[in-house]
Amino acid sequence: MVQTDESTVARQEVPAVASRPDVPVFISKSDSIREIRSRIDLVARSEASVLITGESGSGKEVIARLIHHSGPRFDNPFIAINCAAMPKDVIDNELFGHEREAFTGAASKKAGCFELAHRGTLFLDEIAEMHPQSQAKLLRAIEAKSFRRLGGKEEVHVDVRIVAATNRDVHSAMQSGELRVDLYYRLNVIELHLPPLRERLEDIPLLADYFFKVFADKYETPLKQFTPGAVERLMAYPWPGNVREFKNLMERTVLVCPEVEVDELHLPGRIASGTPSSSLLQIPLGTTLEECTRMLIVRTLASCDGNKSRTARVLGMSRKALYDRLRTYKVD
Repeated sequence: MVQTDESTVARQEVPAVASRPDVPVFISKSDSIREIRSRIDLVARSEASVLITGESGSGKEVIARLIHHSGPRFDNPFIAINCAAMPKDVIDNELFGHEREAFTGAASKKAGCFELAHRGTLFLDEIAEMHPQSQAKLLRAIEAKSFRRLGGKEEVHVDVRIVAATNRDVHSAMQSGELRVDLYYRLNVIELHLPPLRERLEDIPLLADYFFKVFADKYETPLKQFTPGAVERLMAYPWPGNVREFKNLMERTVLVCPEVEVDELHLPGRIASGTPSSSLLQIPLGTTLEECTRMLIVRTLASCDGNKSRTARVLGMSRKALYDRLRTYKVD
């Protein structure tokens, strides 16, 4: 199966299904992505750390994989870890591993992601969500190219290339103390910003053709195509979930649409109307200000998949203020 998760980048034509399942496929003809593709070709040959920024679902991990596969480490491991919502002890264990009997239940030694990525690439997704103390340990490991497993005394030396990503505004995250300034400057040797799908709508027909091919092969169904009217509605929709949302729509369409030609009547209501359903909040007249605030926080939390850090950022409030509100409203 081809690598299709959040596919985004540069080719003039829709490629055939890739023969290797681990090779990322990028689809685009936009000038912004063409420029990123050129920079990736240069960056991949170096050992410099890379920070990829962009909205959720826009394709940051696919870019990280392309950097790995385009460079000299392509035959070695690519290890990805999602730093979001992991408690400090868990993320430390995942990164650095532990020795036998380092803590209750540690029946054997465990290698962490740094060891697993030796001579390859370690991808740190949502780096701004990592606990600040873990960020300090991470910075030391990157600088020294060595670390100690939890419960260990000996230094473990590794040769790892670091690629990190975040959907956060990094400068706001540094100002709030959620992202260490020294870690940011260590990771940000090269920064690549991936624009959201709504800023490169010319890619939608290419992506549609590609995903239709992928899912037609997967489910052994006839190849479908959108009518001009459906394409017009796809181009008018703002795609808050970016390419991830688009890919899910393509899979749904292949599964539930009986017609070979897919028109606007087959599209979900939020896309047929050009408005994401989760982006609107209707509040009846007479609702108290406190209840309006509760409704806004709860809806925003749901739209952020329960990620409190992201919710606080969208609402323009501190995480502590958000936690206080959630406790007041008795929201888990």
